[in-house]
Amino acid sequence: MTVPEILEVEMYRRAAELVVGRTVRTFQTNDAIVVKDGSHIQALVGSGVREVSRHGKLMTIHLDHGSIDLHFGMAGRIIVDGRSPIDELVYGASSNDRWIRFGMDFDDGFLAITDPRRFSRVGISQKTSALGPDAFSEGLFKLVQPRLPARGCIKGVLLNQQVVAGLGNMLVDEILSRSKVDPRRDISTLSLSAIRKIFSLVVVILPELLERGGSHAGDLASELRVTGSRCPYDAHELARDTVAGRTTYWCPQHQK
Repeated sequence: MTVPEILEVEMYRRAAELVVGRTVRTFQTNDAIVVKDGSHIQALVGSGVREVSRHGKLMTIHLDHGSIDLHFGMAGRIIVDGRSPIDELVYGASSNDRWIRFGMDFDDGFLAITDPRRFSRVGISQKTSALGPDAFSEGLFKLVQPRLPARGCIKGVLLNQQVVAGLGNMLVDEILSRSKVDPRRDISTLSLSAIRKIFSLVVVILPELLERGGSHAGDLASELRVTGSRCPYDAHELARDTVAGRTTYWCPQHQK
């Protein structure tokens, strides 16, 4: 399984909806690296959970008297009432209890974040955010267009959370593979119609892969991300390189 991208966080959000209507009895906030506002969060004991929302890779739990933001980093996983919607993650842990970094206990269950690498972050919700529009947004291209930079490789643009919120490494490789665009291409060399096509595919691919099971389940599946693998569309050997600081797979045959 991949690291948490927008699809995995959406699965977490849906799982966390089970605690809506419950009242918080205790918080576990003793991991000072992961939990930044422990004393402020503890002040919310006794609050009821009103809603669980998501924007990009950020999940927010809305309580009667405040809201808590949850960033899952590379290996953060949510556990609700002893179960997780995702069984494994890259860098994940075999023991949930050992790696609990944050918890909410209710009279009738609990919610927790497990994270062996401690890259997750939990804190009081920030009212302002630099995040771009959520990648699931209707009319995504119109929302994104004013934020597009004049230059920069297209993969880096799609990974920029201030342009569009939620896309990660595997999803971007999948989107560009289906768009037939080389991830190294500068956005300045792409026509407006080509850029519009890329974002139109985003809103098609995300629901499809969510239904399949996550960011790893694209046509350019996780098992193809090894040296010597071949393109699922034309059987040409996939290229591997570092693009926008991330390990990238693409097909030199059909991605131009």
